[in-house]
Amino acid sequence: MIYYVFRILARVIPGAARRQRFIGWARARFSVQAMIDTAVAENLAAVESAIYYEMHLFEYPTFMTMDEAMDALIGGASIVRFGDGELMTMDGRFDVFQTPGAELSRRLSEVLSSDEPGLLVGVSFIAYDSRGDFTDAQKDFYAREAPWMRSILSRYLRVGKVYAPAEVTLAHTMFRPSFDRDAYFRRFRRIWEGANVVLIHGDGIFNGFTHDIFDNAASVHHILAPKQDAFDHYDDILNQALQAPKDSIMIAILGPTATVLAYDLHRAGYQALDLGHIAKSYEWWHNGRTGDEAEFFHAD
Repeated sequence: MIYYVFRILARVIPGAARRQRFIGWARARFSVQAMIDTAVAENLAAVESAIYYEMHLFEYPTFMTMDEAMDALIGGASIVRFGDGELMTMDGRFDVFQTPGAELSRRLSEVLSSDEPGLLVGVSFIAYDSRGDFTDAQKDFYAREAPWMRSILSRYLRVGKVYAPAEVTLAHTMFRPSFDRDAYFRRFRRIWEGANVVLIHGDGIFNGFTHDIFDNAASVHHILAPKQDAFDHYDDILNQALQAPKDSIMIAILGPTATVLAYDLHRAGYQALDLGHIAKSYEWWHNGRTGDEAEFFHAD
């Protein structure tokens, strides 16, 4: 409608060339086709997820909200997470943290299929619906990657089970600047406030950090593991972790191995958290770094 108003107004502009330039300007901004083209270009990932949502409601997992997942963790729930790295590891084609292997793939499949009381299974919400307040970089990434992720997840996810959004541990990286990161991190730190924490992680991953997300814990004990191919030493890592008192909060930062480890520790009676890059997120947020750099997801 606006475009046609401008077409009428163009008649009073002297000179055919000037009239055509004005009409061209109006067409590019206000014609129906231009609006459609712009909407598609700017919202490709959202359009794709909306189409998927409408066409495949019967396959669409039931998700907690971010707030519900956070409340559950503060209340003592454990969590394991499946992002693109874990799914590629299951598929035998991801070696950033771990050389792929049949046993790790089998264990990850077991965890993803599990239904343990008190254990949140985190799955990438954006792989199913990117219409939220995600960054453009994340929408672009998942527009490419979501179809194969869903194809793997569809083998394991069950109707009737409620999944946590894996983004609950990656909010700094996933969401636009308008997301309240200060409130997010303050709330996250409540999980281990005043508690005894055991961190299981690769040697040296906190080197150079000047902001400690765990500094409000009563105590922090470290169990060091190889930064690369940690699953090759899994039995030793697990046995060390099982020596901790049962009231300890066990936090694994160890690539795909952390997913299996958190699952086994939860089954052994601990609150166990597979938190990925949460400490790095906290550090980068304090340092004004957005998490959009590819370096963020490098092996620590």
